[in-house]
Amino acid sequence: MPISPDDLDYVDVAGKVAGGGYKWADHDGSSFPAFVAEHDLGPPPAMVERLSELVGLGAFGYHDAVARLGPAFSGWMTRRHGWTPDPGLVVPTVSVLQGVWAVVEAFTEPGDGVLLTPPIYFPFNQIGPTTGRRTVDWPLVRDSEGWHYDLDHLELLLADDPGIRLLVLCHPHNPTGRVLTNDQLARIVELATEHDLVIASDEIHSDFVYPGATHRPLPLLDGAAERTVVLTSGVKTFAMGGLRTAVASFSDERLLARFNRVPAELLGGVNRLGCEAVIAAWDAGDEWVDALVALFDRHRRHLVDRLADELPKVRVHLPEATFLAWLDLSALGPDGPPGRWLGGRTGVSCKSGPPFGIGGEDHVRLTFGTSTVVLDEMLDRLVDGLRG
Repeated sequence: MPISPDDLDYVDVAGKVAGGGYKWADHDGSSFPAFVAEHDLGPPPAMVERLSELVGLGAFGYHDAVARLGPAFSGWMTRRHGWTPDPGLVVPTVSVLQGVWAVVEAFTEPGDGVLLTPPIYFPFNQIGPTTGRRTVDWPLVRDSEGWHYDLDHLELLLADDPGIRLLVLCHPHNPTGRVLTNDQLARIVELATEHDLVIASDEIHSDFVYPGATHRPLPLLDGAAERTVVLTSGVKTFAMGGLRTAVASFSDERLLARFNRVPAELLGGVNRLGCEAVIAAWDAGDEWVDALVALFDRHRRHLVDRLADELPKVRVHLPEATFLAWLDLSALGPDGPPGRWLGGRTGVSCKSGPPFGIGGEDHVRLTFGTSTVVLDEMLDRLVDGLRG
């Protein structure tokens, strides 16, 4: 029988708390966690079955599961996004962040510029302080229709700063949920080629793109393959952050050779359970993910509609992708860090916006990747705590 969104629409809150994960560990009923970019509906059955089998066998020793990681990733990307990466050019990493930092080390030197797109996934703002590189902001701009990339500004930035060597692209964008169009991507690649940039394309949220938008893996664009590293994992799709498995995918052997100057020992070794888990999910998770995306499509619309009807002072644009909502609280005049202020008034714990950089002022990021019941409980608390 086909899986429907309603089949997945349940969260065992007590089980989440008992599981001891970061998101739910401190939940006591007085507040609801929406601060971690992790959904509450995973993992898919195929992953659980494979991990249960391995645990039953005590299969925790050295392994060669990495050899199957590239083919499984390539198959998933072919079916889901129309891109067939070469399995032989897929490098396992422990996390996307590790992959990004390795790209910084491989393709830039101290003092070089690394371009970011704030408000941006907040750990990226630590690239400069931890590597001796210069981070250069290419901020998204907002109008009545939402957040947008200003490609004319990108052209000016690159013309004015020849020391920029790397663009870290959050594609789709976290936290705004913006999806770049084909024409926008083509222009970015054109400018990167003109100024000889490498592009680190963080595509970790690419499985959550909703009707009206389409994710296009960057290497499909003309001229992109020789300068693009795609960094992704099953962490967001399959809620498997604790299993620490990701990939860096190349479409050009020369680019991979440059990356391989970073010692493999610094990348660590992905663990057996993480490899096996994501391979099982990539091999057999299509129908489950279809249902999950349909559920979160409902949730994004429900959240935006309820806030517009009941709490119009909270400004939010319908995200095209991710299971994250970027809430503007400025009309409410939050006192202090907006996440702390909101949590104190409502009991809904969101990620505070300022660490995301320019555009994060008076904002919070709310995760709507949960059940309808939990989402409505959070929305009820927001309305009750803020409407006055």
